[in-house]
Amino acid sequence: MNDIRIVDTTLRDGNASLWGEKMSTAMMLQAAPLMERAGFSAIDATAVSHFEYAVRYLREDPWERMRLLSSVITTAPLGMMMLGTSLNLFRQVMGPIMRTWMERMKANGIRRVQLMESSNNMADIAETARYAREAGIELGVALCFTESEEHTDEYYAERARDALKLAPDMIYLKDPGGLLTPERTRTIVPALLKELDGCAFELHGHCTTGMGPLCYLEAAKLGVRTFHTAVSPLANGPSQPATETFLANARRLGLGTPVDEAAIGAIAEHFNAVARAEGLPHGAPVEFDAFQFEHQVPGGVISNLKRQLGQLGVQNRLPEILEETVRVRKDLGYPIMVTPFSQFVVTQATVNVIQNERYRTISDEVIRFALGHFGAQVRPVDASLLDRIHSLPRTRDLLAWNPPRTSIEDLRRELGAGLSDDELLLHALVSAEDFKAMRAAGPMKTEYSAAGRPLAAFIRELAKHEKASYISIHRDGFSLELKCH
Repeated sequence: MNDIRIVDTTLRDGNASLWGEKMSTAMMLQAAPLMERAGFSAIDATAVSHFEYAVRYLREDPWERMRLLSSVITTAPLGMMMLGTSLNLFRQVMGPIMRTWMERMKANGIRRVQLMESSNNMADIAETARYAREAGIELGVALCFTESEEHTDEYYAERARDALKLAPDMIYLKDPGGLLTPERTRTIVPALLKELDGCAFELHGHCTTGMGPLCYLEAAKLGVRTFHTAVSPLANGPSQPATETFLANARRLGLGTPVDEAAIGAIAEHFNAVARAEGLPHGAPVEFDAFQFEHQVPGGVISNLKRQLGQLGVQNRLPEILEETVRVRKDLGYPIMVTPFSQFVVTQATVNVIQNERYRTISDEVIRFALGHFGAQVRPVDASLLDRIHSLPRTRDLLAWNPPRTSIEDLRRELGAGLSDDELLLHALVSAEDFKAMRAAGPMKTEYSAAGRPLAAFIRELAKHEKASYISIHRDGFSLELKCH
């Protein structure tokens, strides 16, 4: 096969990386008929974090979103990315509950799952992988990429062998920090392909360092044929390479594609209009930043950190925090900077800098990480830091922690018999107040048009001009005056 296949990431990773998951169901549904005829091999449509955001902030039912999308998009499986060890990313909800999750995913139109274990400990996701297979869902397993002296090509080859034991339909290399270089691509891709024994392979990169598009082309030269990309408005920056540009470059290598590029252009046009109307960013290539290879903080985490530091009035300390992030990561044994570890490391580095003392306060998450609650790492935690952690009173409490084994029956006993499985699973993710607010909001909108929003977009653009103190707009039957006080 010499054709390039595309897993579209616009709705999930592009949306998360550039729009903070603000894309509504109506925005998605407007593009769904175009995505149906685009010829994608799969569509990366959602994640557990998207489910949480939809309920808490958009007041939308994410299960209904998947049912609506899958009723339109039938030619490509809708996929969900999730941790294979826990339903909730930051508090561990694991065990038989994952079986119910897989069953309800399939019932609601999700036909593909991409499982990730943040330390590449494949044995830790074997149970969830089995539940996915039993539910009849296409199973993908991620190999999370990072750079350190421990994460060699042989390390990844060994993890690929471990992943094959889960009987996946495909294995993909996931580069959350955009850390792959063309040089590393030329060594790691052959090392992985050698181990796969015919199992399908995909590449999922980010453009955080600007290297992503180059690495994709190098991988294509080496025989990789399936790539994760987003349409241009939601590509580049911290997102994936742009579908349009990648396919144009692949043609220069003599590679074709079954993708309907006219449909891709129409999808891009729709999301360009949404971005303009809603004041959302357009994806754009970034300048090369060598420091990214040291701190390795994903773009979305940096964006949140900048916002939080601004709220505290200490945004000038960002460079110090990123430098401290490098040190904290080394102290913790080089965890891969992907959810949830990237958040753990950055939060601890921030506390160290703000308090002007390293490890005066240590978060529960870092204590639990050091105690092994999140699995084995490639290198032990620094001995002096581990001694400090074991001296804390809080550590004695956390030493008694046992991994929970939650089932849907446990949730029903806790939350009440009158809830459906779908409702119980949402309750495991969000508060009862958020769930009730979602229900009180009523049926979610299923139609979207950017055409009715040009005035709001125009006013936002005007507001960016700091020297404008008075704006007056008049036309037949309409008058608008803006004054700066």
